[in-house]
Amino acid sequence: KMPSWSSSVQAAYPNESIYTGRDESKKAATELSISAKVDSSSSALLWKSKEDDDDDSSDDEDNVQYRRQSSAVSSNAEDLPLEELMLLAGRLLILHDELLHKVFSWLPVDAYGTLALVSPHWKHLTRTEAVYKRLCERLYLNQSKRRQLHVSRFGNSYRRMLEERPRVRAAGGCYVLKYAQIKQIQRDMWTEVPIGAVLESVYYRYLYFQEDGRVLYALSSAPPHEMFRRLLKVVLHKTKDPAAVWGTFQVQKTSCTIIAKQDWHTVKFECSILPNSLYGKYAALTMDRHFSSPSGCFEASSQDRVEYKVPSELFRFVKDPRL
Repeated sequence: KMPSWSSSVQAAYPNESIYTGRDESKKAATELSISAKVDSSSSALLWKSKEDDDDDSSDDEDNVQYRRQSSAVSSNAEDLPLEELMLLAGRLLILHDELLHKVFSWLPVDAYGTLALVSPHWKHLTRTEAVYKRLCERLYLNQSKRRQLHVSRFGNSYRRMLEERPRVRAAGGCYVLKYAQIKQIQRDMWTEVPIGAVLESVYYRYLYFQEDGRVLYALSSAPPHEMFRRLLKVVLHKTKDPAAVWGTFQVQKTSCTIIAKQDWHTVKFECSILPNSLYGKYAALTMDRHFSSPSGCFEASSQDRVEYKVPSELFRFVKDPRL
């Protein structure tokens, strides 16, 4: 049950009399009168600022009163008593800030935007430079090639770094590339394919990035709703999947290099991070080059390195709460 508007005002101003009387009707009438007073004072401010410049002092007094009452509605959860905190969002809101940071550290970085919508207290808690610094350390120290932040390049603002510095989205979803190809049917005396049939080959590539610099790569014909369950089993239960292998990745500016070792060869992808796309911020990758090598050597002088033709489709980030 949410607390009433008047209870929030009373919690913010315990020395002021909000209503008198014990009956609910008189309480409701008083609440309406307070709301009407706030609305009338705000409208009076707008009218006086346009028509009469001589009453600036009275306008300022009304403006101060309006701000006090408005701030009481959206007051910080720290100023509310324990009972109202429990009614707002349960016992989680009364935890100490350090404990909340420990709990939040298990969530994906992109989930902090949702946390800010829970309450005014969490909005203030998740939008400080200390929090942005922790998020940048979680992401860029493991993703970047040189393991350095260089916050001075972003005006000594970790929030600006988190918004502008390219990165891949780790956890909370998976990058998926769907490739479909029409193949020509080879007809012979044993072929029972009817005339006019079309053979379409569809496969998916998956890149499930982790914050520690690892990536789970999979090549399969299974669609995402089926493959996500298999990837989750590999991560949580340490099971093996015939289509998924572990690899590493590094981010340098807008380039992302992925290397994954399979049983018969090692693959390498050179991708570019798109800061903005139709799928969201940092939610798309382009595959620039694709190599494979049985020996794992991708130098230009390598004798067994093979380069493949890359598709024009993008790796798009697909959100899934299970991941």
